[in-house]
Amino acid sequence: MKKLTDKELAVMNVLWDCGALSMRDIVERMPEPQPHFNTVATFVRRLEQGGMIKHRELGARFFLYEPAMSRERYAELVNKESVNRFFNGSYMDFISCLVNQEEVSIEELKELINMVEKRK
Repeated sequence: MKKLTDKELAVMNVLWDCGALSMRDIVERMPEPQPHFNTVATFVRRLEQGGMIKHRELGARFFLYEPAMSRERYAELVNKESVNRFFNGSYMDFISCLVNQEEVSIEELKELINMVEKRK
């Protein structure tokens, strides 16, 4: 899985937040400074080639673009790749790193434990 660039991620966030949109609607919802229409079209084409976006033709040269992968699924794949790459596949080492960097509080860890216990 290829990690998205910041600009590709901006396009995906628009689609994840809004659902199916025309190219013009995507451009209008892009964060400032708003990129040129052709630039966004290039990102959309790349994202579609990469399997992140799909389109539906509603009329002659009128397409709606929508995510082919959910935000959650993409985050899952990116996280899995990062854990494999930096922590030899160990989620325990990853969480330990977050705890050591004080990115996760004791309360949050207790919440995680409760979530795991409820799944059993």
